[in-house]
This record gives sequence, C-alpha cells and structure tokens, in this order.
Amino acid sequence: MKILFSIDTWGLVGGTERLTGAVVPGLVERGHAVEVLCRESSGKVPGAGLSRSAVHAIGFLNEPRLGRAERARLGSLVQGIAPDVIFVQSDCSPAALEVLVERAPLVRYVHSHPLFCPGLNKLHRDGTSCHEPLGTECLVRYFAKGGCTCFNRTQYPARSLARYAAPFRVLFAKYRELSINRRAARLLTNSDYMVGELVQAGFAAEKVERIWPFTLSGTKGQAKAKLDARTKRFLDADARPVVLTPARLAHPDKGIDRLLAALARVEAPHKLVIAGSGPDEALLQAEAERLGLGPDRVLWAGWQDAGAMETLLGRADVVACPSVWDEPFGLVGLEAMAHAKPVVAFAVGGIPEWLEHGRTGLLVERGDSAALGAALERLLVDPDLAASLGRAGAERLAERFPREAHLDALERALSAAAAS
Repeated sequence: MKILFSIDTWGLVGGTERLTGAVVPGLVERGHAVEVLCRESSGKVPGAGLSRSAVHAIGFLNEPRLGRAERARLGSLVQGIAPDVIFVQSDCSPAALEVLVERAPLVRYVHSHPLFCPGLNKLHRDGTSCHEPLGTECLVRYFAKGGCTCFNRTQYPARSLARYAAPFRVLFAKYRELSINRRAARLLTNSDYMVGELVQAGFAAEKVERIWPFTLSGTKGQAKAKLDARTKRFLDADARPVVLTPARLAHPDKGIDRLLAALARVEAPHKLVIAGSGPDEALLQAEAERLGLGPDRVLWAGWQDAGAMETLLGRADVVACPSVWDEPFGLVGLEAMAHAKPVVAFAVGGIPEWLEHGRTGLLVERGDSAALGAALERLLVDPDLAASLGRAGAERLAERFPREAHLDALERALSAAAAS
C-alpha cells in the first residue's frame, strides 16, 4: 500500500510522536510505501527509513479555517502523492481533515476526548467525571452547573455577550467536526473505554476498533540519557524508595493534588519525583508546602525528555498515576511495566485495561487520597510485593501489548480501508 501518514509534528517530541517513530518504520519494514504529512518537522526520526522528500510540512495543517488557496495546495499535494489510504495519527483541524477525506479512504486514530467533548477531557469543573454525550447537557452544565474544566463562563468577562454565545458556537463546531469524521472509513482508538465513548458520540460500532498501543521504553529502541544535576543530586542523596509520577501539571485532571495529599499520610520513608511541567505548577507547589512536603520530600523535576525518563523509570521503586479524569489509556503505565515497576493508580478510563489490581499494581477508587496513600505505603514497606507486581507487569506487557500485534492490527485496518 501507499500510505500517507498524517501527524502534527514529525520528530521525537512526546508520546504520540515517539509511537509514530516506531509505527512508521514498522510499516516500511513490511513493504509499504509511506509518506508523512505534518504541520512541522522537528528533525529526522531514527530508523524511519524515509527520505527528506517523503516528509511534507504544511504549516497550516491545524488552522481552524483554510482559505481557497490553502485547500487547493493541500488537495494538490495529496493528489500528487496518490495514496491508497490516509492515516491520521494525531489531530489536524476539521478544515484540513475535510480536504483529506475527499481525496482518499481515511483512517483516524482517536487518542482522547476533544473530538466529542467541548470541555476537552470529560471532566466537570467540580472534579466529577462526565458520562453524557455531546448535546443539551453541555449547555445545562455551562449555564447552570459551573461548566467543565475547559468549557465554562469564567473564561469570559462577566458582562460579555461572548459568554452566552460561546457554548452554542463551540457545540456547532463540534457537531461539524463529528460530521466530517463520520466520513472516515474507520476510526481506531487505544482502549475499550474509548470505543464506548466513540459509539456514544454517534459513530457506528462496526467502524470503530480498539488497537492497544505499545511502547519502546525498556528496549534498545529507546536509549537512556543522563539526568540533570539537580535531579541526580536528589536521587543520590539517600537510599529512600523513589515514587515517580510523570504528569503534566494541570489541575484538577492529573490529580497531583490527590497524590500530594496521599503522600502526606504515608509514614514509610520515601521521596517523590514529579517529572513534568504545566500551568498549575505554582499552585501545586504551594499545596505541597501547605502539606509539609518540602524539598527534602518532593522534587519538581520539570519536563524530561524520553532518554531522561528512561533513566528515571529505572531509578523508581513505584510509579504513581493519580489522574482523576478518565484517562483514555495512560501510556505511562506501559512504560512503567517495561521497567518492571509496579503502578498505583485511580481506576479511571482505560487504566484498568492494563493495570490488574493485585497482579500488576494497585487500583483505588477515583479521587480517594487516603486509599491512594495506603496503597503506596503498602508497596513502600513491602519491596518484595512491589518487585512481584513489577515482574507481573513486565509479563503482561509482553503478552498483551507487543509492537507486532499493534502493527498487525493497524495493517489490517488500513488494508480494509484502502479496499473500501
């Protein structure tokens, strides 16, 4: 097949891009001709086997509106490539997607909620999870119930007409985006939980398929890198067990405040490394100070690249995933399992599909800081149990989430779409 692979950024930037950096070489190895369409190319992807001429950077790929000239340029590019199928791995704008879906059979991989959620993450502003489909309930919540984390009236001046017009404009745009995506030959996603969400959003069940992701973490495909001096000094200072949480510092969805409250209850010796940055870092650091979690207990390590994360995962004793929103999958879990590390997490979204309670880690009820603290303490005081759960996680990763299984399923889906 000739496959046009669409992604926002071509380069080893984040989780989606690193996954792409493993998927594209796999498709090339299997004899498919692959070209890449992206908004930005940040450099060559090792092992991809693509020439520079096979990567097409179109700076307006994520622009909400395309003029006639942009539509013509994008359409002409696709027509010149003449792909058998287009695979959209990460979001491009509905305007660009509309051009693509007119040119060839299209398969889209849906990683998260923004396609069908005006609040972007199915989380209400009061911290409760949303289980309603896009529609009237979104308006009721916006006007009468405080709204959602990214869809509420506080985003606009109190006397602004925009705060009343915005929800109708946003919902109209979402309905249009859904309409365009329904023209795709197939939608793929990363968990059974997300399959249910897409069906609830109105996609035909027979057009939606779950293909679990995989990870190169813990393999030769992902090299380790040196840690910055501050992080290394914190880890080397003493022999206390290390709790690691890789997370964007966004409140409340990532649940860092719940993790801090949990660790404030833990009496067993430990130290926490928070690998990530985000808009609520100052707020969360203030909360840590309020709870008495000073710099001897918590390191705010900031964003870490893939190589540094490999080193951190190797140094960790327990990995915490405290998200309170419905994580579509939680790729950090596979990365922890690749290093035989036990995971403690809230039972949300797709996380229970890889974390089996009592076998590969410990699950607790959403938002329960006391239960999260008890689970962490249980592993910190019993390193044999932690090691046993970690080994079982590594076995589960090899059984359920191998790279070849992902490529087999993706190849079948793309072939079926190309033949449609």
